[in-house]
Amino acid sequence: MKITLIESSVGPGPRQQILASYLVNDDVVIDAGSVGFFSPLDVQRRIQHVFLSHSHVDHLASLPIFIDNVYQPGPDCPIVYGNSHVLNCLQTDIFNDRLWPDMIRLSQQESPFLKFSETSSEEPVEVTGLRVTPVSLDHLVPTFGFIVEDDSSAIAIVSDTSPTQRIWEVINETPNLKAVFLEASFPNGMDWLAERAMHLTPALFAAEQAKLTRNVPVIAIHIKTAYDQQVKAELLALNLPHVEIAEPGRTYEYS
Repeated sequence: MKITLIESSVGPGPRQQILASYLVNDDVVIDAGSVGFFSPLDVQRRIQHVFLSHSHVDHLASLPIFIDNVYQPGPDCPIVYGNSHVLNCLQTDIFNDRLWPDMIRLSQQESPFLKFSETSSEEPVEVTGLRVTPVSLDHLVPTFGFIVEDDSSAIAIVSDTSPTQRIWEVINETPNLKAVFLEASFPNGMDWLAERAMHLTPALFAAEQAKLTRNVPVIAIHIKTAYDQQVKAELLALNLPHVEIAEPGRTYEYS
């Protein structure tokens, strides 16, 4: 299994994953924050399944661009998976002819641009040799983390959450677990904001990692760009076992 952290910064500075998209192998993406900006375009054209964790814009910002980029007249189109809240948000707030053309209505009238598929917590979806299991997290809006499995390996993406429990129980029971990607959004000194925004700090990251009973890498993601160096320094200062800082643009491979 390959997991590519799609970067979303331009210019000569360090790579950043300001928006969230995780390409799994070649045809599945978790979240659509930056997938519509991924180059070359042939990479986007191979993607057939888009799983959305929740409705916040950093996780779906480029979805309309992606759908526009890959559209070809014919019966085939990407399938977008999400809970009822995020699918309703897409219809009401995005594909509404104001912010973006109503591609959902157009898909019913002509060749489809996209299809929706509603997902529920802990109900796996089988796609192209993968099993993707959404698990509810604790965030401002209904949000899923994901367990992604193939025949020999599994990874977990735990993004956009405050302290939570159920997903760790599911992760600890998952065979062939190779890695966990876990958010760390704000520095410890901004714990007041992390609490209100329902995110994690390095200290809370450590408390969440302690719920993991498996000796696998835990890779810090979703670090707020404005506090990037501070959060990374605080994470490293904890000397937590198995912890890595995510590298935007890198492809992680597990077998």
